[in-house]
Amino acid sequence: MSRRPDAFQSLRTSAAIIAMLAISLGSFGCSELDGRNRTRKGNRLFRETLFIDAVAEYEKALTEVDDPIIHYNLGLAYSKVFKPGLDKAVRLGVKGTFACDVIPKVTYASASVCIKDGDRRFDDCDAKNICASSYECKQSELCVLEPQQLAEHAANNFLVWLKSNAKDDDTRKQMTQVWIDSGQFALAIDYWAGLLKEKPNDPEIMGNLAGINLKAGDWRKSIEWYVKVADVATDPSNKVGAYQFIGNVAWSKLNSKSLTAAETVELADRGIGALQKAAELSPKNPKLYGLQASIYNFRALAHGASWASAIDRASAQDLQRLSRVLAEEAKKAAGGGASPPPTPTPSPSATGGPAEKAGG
Repeated sequence: MSRRPDAFQSLRTSAAIIAMLAISLGSFGCSELDGRNRTRKGNRLFRETLFIDAVAEYEKALTEVDDPIIHYNLGLAYSKVFKPGLDKAVRLGVKGTFACDVIPKVTYASASVCIKDGDRRFDDCDAKNICASSYECKQSELCVLEPQQLAEHAANNFLVWLKSNAKDDDTRKQMTQVWIDSGQFALAIDYWAGLLKEKPNDPEIMGNLAGINLKAGDWRKSIEWYVKVADVATDPSNKVGAYQFIGNVAWSKLNSKSLTAAETVELADRGIGALQKAAELSPKNPKLYGLQASIYNFRALAHGASWASAIDRASAQDLQRLSRVLAEEAKKAAGGGASPPPTPTPSPSATGGPAEKAGG
């Protein structure tokens, strides 16, 4: 008789544990189901270009289902809310609404704005700036994110996706572009430098580092990376391409007329030197000589009225003639066609550019 209460007690305890497990598993199942439904809703909102609403749904979904695909979708949605060149906070919603509650790191700003259900433009309004008839002008507390914060959210979610999808180069490019567009060059450089440690001497990675440094305004570092690309290239055409990129970088920066005379001479020397190496490997390429001629003319301007300037102008004329001759020969060998435009000769008001854009 003394064992029966223990047996009954054991049965009651087991039943209680089973009941709690059932409740727990049921809650987990409902939570995951809600996360998947919110992801689908976010996808629909994204297709409808309602990107802030999509962000909110994806953010909530991630609290219930931590899936790399949701991180990718969220990164893409944030990248759409982010606008390159925007210098003010982005208004996301009215305080207390779903978007403000689930989007992380928002701050609040008070403003008199045009309010309408489902609309997230939140245009300023006052006695002079009247809202459209379907809107109401209200003093509101709005949740906001700075452009750089939006870019960080986008990049951070792309990074999560890339951890499990390392071969997704398209997303890697998107993430890098977000960093560049938001001026976060150091983050982009650090990321690609990390990839280079994993794959030393990879020409594609070094080429990306060259391009990012150029966008960051560091043309010296950009040229250093293009030199490294040329050094590791085994195919002559790839070497020529890397050296020509240096020439393009030099032309583009020189044409911006933002350098001192000393910097102009330094950069012109680097550009001419790289193009001369390219011409040794590809002596029949007219573009290499035409680009050299243009850079010689830039250097002549930096020298001013001097003997060095006269020599540079004479060198430019010789190279221009050689470029035209080679272009004509190439045209005849190909059976005719239009002649290439003349190589630009810079002057204090010169504009235009070579056929190829600067690398990066």
